[in-house]
Amino acid sequence: MRNAWTLVRRDLRRSTTNVMAIIVLAGLVMIPSLFTWFNVIATWDPFGNTKNLTVAVANTDEGYQSALIPLRVNIGEQAISALRANNDLNWVITSRDDAIEGTRSGEYYAALVLPPEFSTDMMTFYEDGGQRTAIEYYTNEKKNALAPNITEQGATEVSTNINEAFAATLGEVGLRIISSLSEELNDPDTQAALSRLEAGVGQIAAQLRSGAGTADIFTALISSSVPLVTSASDLAASSGRALQQASDAISGGADAARSLTSTLTSAAGSLGGALSASDASYQAVSDRIDDVYASLDDQSSSSADTVEALAARVQTQVDQYVRARDSAVATVAPLIPDIARGAFDLVVSRLDNAIARQQALRDGLENAALQLRNNNADTGAARQEALGLVADAREAIESAKNAYDTSLRPKLEALGSTLSSIDDGIATVGNDLSTATATLSGGTDKLLDRLAQAQSTTSSVSDSLTDAADRFDGLSMALAEAIDTGDLRALTDAIGNDPGMLATSLSKPVQLERVPVFAVASFGSAMTPLYLMLGLWVGALLASVAIRVDVPVGALPQGESLTPDQTYIGRYGIFALVGFAQSTLVSIGLILFVQVEPAHPWLLILAAWVSSLVFTLITYTFVVAFGNAGKALSVLLLVFQIAGSGGAYPLQVLPQWFPNISPFLPGTHAVDAIRSAIAGVYDGDYWMALGWLVLFIVPILLLGFVLRRPLMDYNKNLLRELESTKLM
Repeated sequence: MRNAWTLVRRDLRRSTTNVMAIIVLAGLVMIPSLFTWFNVIATWDPFGNTKNLTVAVANTDEGYQSALIPLRVNIGEQAISALRANNDLNWVITSRDDAIEGTRSGEYYAALVLPPEFSTDMMTFYEDGGQRTAIEYYTNEKKNALAPNITEQGATEVSTNINEAFAATLGEVGLRIISSLSEELNDPDTQAALSRLEAGVGQIAAQLRSGAGTADIFTALISSSVPLVTSASDLAASSGRALQQASDAISGGADAARSLTSTLTSAAGSLGGALSASDASYQAVSDRIDDVYASLDDQSSSSADTVEALAARVQTQVDQYVRARDSAVATVAPLIPDIARGAFDLVVSRLDNAIARQQALRDGLENAALQLRNNNADTGAARQEALGLVADAREAIESAKNAYDTSLRPKLEALGSTLSSIDDGIATVGNDLSTATATLSGGTDKLLDRLAQAQSTTSSVSDSLTDAADRFDGLSMALAEAIDTGDLRALTDAIGNDPGMLATSLSKPVQLERVPVFAVASFGSAMTPLYLMLGLWVGALLASVAIRVDVPVGALPQGESLTPDQTYIGRYGIFALVGFAQSTLVSIGLILFVQVEPAHPWLLILAAWVSSLVFTLITYTFVVAFGNAGKALSVLLLVFQIAGSGGAYPLQVLPQWFPNISPFLPGTHAVDAIRSAIAGVYDGDYWMALGWLVLFIVPILLLGFVLRRPLMDYNKNLLRELESTKLM
């Protein structure tokens, strides 16, 4: 590294002690500045000098005169008059043939020709079958690439001016019509027509006022309806509460009906089951009595026990009947309806008879058991008596069962079905009552809002009709004054006497307000990033062409040598110094001489320094690694960067492969950094662009220190071959 610095110092000393070296280096430093400065100055404000572009205008408009109004209108002449006061382009008024031929010969950059039917088309555009008028526009695209776009912009402005003149002409024609009418007021026919017009206007005003009165009536009617709606709302609320109470009562009735149905069903089921079971049970008692008395001789004591057991069994049956009868009387009797009262009483009386017969059977069995224990019983008589008691009990039970099955149970079943239907009806009525209550309570507020809205609408309609009636009254008074005095000034005031304001409103309903973001001083300032990047690249390329990249024999002291890496880094020193001088001069000159007015002057100088450092390293390394081919490669890279860096045209409007290669070009990031320094930094974009630019140093150093070694012998042989041609 020490030998490399020694080489840098020797190169610097040789370049400053030799006159020719000083002249060459001064030229290398000046060329990038001259390239950048004069290109920026040339593009400083090209659109501000468009007045030097000659554009021919030919008017062949024949004008227009309506059959109704005897006034001739020639909008083409008014457009020509407006162009005479326009300095955006150098307008030349000439004939149609001269305009077209001058455009073909290059005397004019473009030509505008107004057709003969120009005014006719514009004044009849509203009629059925009307056509939009067209201006013939001829442009010479061979003469200059940018001039057709500029002249087309001028032609668009002409179209805008013509539209404005057309709007102003309409206002002027209206006033001329009124003026011409004032001259005709003394004619009897005109007086009669104006009188009829005055009467019609007055009648319209009266109708409008009548309509306003009707609207006021509707407003008053709506206002009086509000208390009625409020009262209805209160009534609906009270009705809702009453309906709710009724619903609660019905719901209670439904619960009672369901309870009655359940009670009757349970009691009837218990009673029916008891009656059915008793009949089968007493058949078994009768059979057991026969068995007891058949075996009486053998087992008297055992038979007495069996009879006592039958008596106890009958007592159990009696107890069940008593409980069933008491339960029915206690639970069913209070709930039974009158229609089933007789059947219920019949069943109860039959139950009482069955209970009494069963008690008699129990007593007879107990008496028979006592006789059996004392052995003093008449077996046949006792048997027949017991069987007779059983038969009486069974008959009484059967009678109670028949009364229940034929009288009480059908009526209880019918009552259960009726109660079920009532339950369903109660549920339906409750739902209907709930819906009705919700509807009555929820719609009043909406109705009041609609009434308020309707009241506001009718009031607004009344005001509008009254205002329109006032206007027609004013027009009627103006017509009356015009008839009496023959002066149309009052009528003019009623209609409007400011055609200029009308024309401005029609032609320019919207005004565009431009708000610049990151504003630049001029078009040349906006082009500075591209020309500064190209100037620094051209300077780096010229330095690699004018300054040797190798160390010739004899340039070092006797016995001193340098390695290839020391030669590479040491010789680059003079290139870096030249690039530093180039970037310093060109950036300071842009600020002080060209007056670009960057937002951040020091950042502009820093961007120029970093760009020059990277550019000189790239071109120097290409020449070191590839020889003359490296110079050609640097020129090729320059060609790509002219369009691919995005300095002139947005990358989005270029062919797709330009946006694809743009991130891999060092000029792209140099342009971004310089543009941020001139217009303003946003979210660190300046430093990001410089960072990407500095990253190009990494692959270039890799090429200079490592990848170029295999090419060194090839480049030496190639150089000898070129020198042997005595031409290269």
